[in-house]
Amino acid sequence: MYHLDLAENPGHWERVLRSGARSWQVRLSSGVEAPHFKTTGARNLATLAQSPTKKVKTAGFMDWIVFGDDWGAHPSTTQHLISNLPAEDRVIWVNSIGGRAPGLNRRDVLRVYEKLKSMLRARGPTPDMNDPRQRRWQPNRVISPRVLPWHHVGPIRALNQRLLGKQIRDAMDDMGFGLPVILTSTPVAGWYFAFPHGRTAYLRLDDYEKLPGVDANLVRSSEGKLYDSCDFIFVTAETLFPTDEAVRAKTHYIPQGVDAAHFGSVPPTPPQNKVLGFFGLLAEWIDFDLIQTVATDLPDWQLEFVGPIRYVPDSIRSLRNVSLLPPEPYASLPQRLHSWDAAWIPFNVDELTAAVNPLKLREYLAAGLPTVCTALPEAARLGKHVKIVHTGQDVISFLRGEVASDTTEKRDTRKHSVSDHTWQNRSRQLRTTITSGGAPVRSASTLHPNTGLRSE
Repeated sequence: MYHLDLAENPGHWERVLRSGARSWQVRLSSGVEAPHFKTTGARNLATLAQSPTKKVKTAGFMDWIVFGDDWGAHPSTTQHLISNLPAEDRVIWVNSIGGRAPGLNRRDVLRVYEKLKSMLRARGPTPDMNDPRQRRWQPNRVISPRVLPWHHVGPIRALNQRLLGKQIRDAMDDMGFGLPVILTSTPVAGWYFAFPHGRTAYLRLDDYEKLPGVDANLVRSSEGKLYDSCDFIFVTAETLFPTDEAVRAKTHYIPQGVDAAHFGSVPPTPPQNKVLGFFGLLAEWIDFDLIQTVATDLPDWQLEFVGPIRYVPDSIRSLRNVSLLPPEPYASLPQRLHSWDAAWIPFNVDELTAAVNPLKLREYLAAGLPTVCTALPEAARLGKHVKIVHTGQDVISFLRGEVASDTTEKRDTRKHSVSDHTWQNRSRQLRTTITSGGAPVRSASTLHPNTGLRSE
């Protein structure tokens, strides 16, 4: 604890706080006038004069700016990682800025409409979001970015930099941020680091340029910028390692995690319902031929698919033992899995899915379910606990053999196989790598005119 008499020499402490001493725990003397302090950190301290024992920031904890998907829309990898940071870390979360220009179709028009509504709403911390004891599963601040989705157009990108940069700087000023770590799982965000910051990290979750509907050229150029400028690259699949040797040298493998306690709440007794289940998005990368073969050859089994639908052929919809069910809230997923005899991931195996490390694989195992997956490289890394299949007959043999002889003991063994794959461990690995990874790759350049802090 540093006891600072800020009223005695405000000019001195203003200079100290400008230099970055924002990780101190400070007890303020009374009588400090806010007008004496003009910098971000000092202004934040000055507002606490009426609460002299309030903790500003505990040494050892970090500030983060995170570019991800829309917070709360679904439990993504990035959201899991951030939710498991130390509760005292402070997070400004920037909702999705997109990776392609919208088209003239109903889905894109609705998406733009929803984005405009969220941009116009005031987004700030809820009353308890700055209390570490209450903020375990929420960022301190969620920003709906004021950007136009034509990131490939130079003048629009420059406008976006000014608009989004101001949003983030205002939030940083309001919260008294120092030099935050930037973490982005959105390639396009690399164009918009127009605010003071410390180390930078890119979390590469997919081979983004191969995703349906994205602007591959924009993704390629954005990732190139991130590879050059970021201090750390994190990948969730070994096939996602960049090919350039210099970039590989700063790349780290962090496989998917699991909320073992949440999914482990599924009772271990096999239900014997003859239900094979899947939860997640149904889209172009699903092997619908495999599904049709299994459904047709096992008419006494029910195949349940739980989640949003982007594409399902009519041939699957017409199968009497295939159920297409709406998305299940994350909190109640274990109840759904309780009725399943087994779970699977029937993905096509191609260039896109070769880079996929499905979140749900470890969730199935944490629930104790016999698990089947097509030959995805990351699935094979889980060893004997995931049955790798190549044909419909492989799936059928597994269901008639392994699943028919399933026991409580076998389910407990599967649960134990991922007990150390928790999101707490993955988040700790991410954070430790960033904090102990040496000096940033960039050198400071110009002073930011609003804060006096150095930025790119």
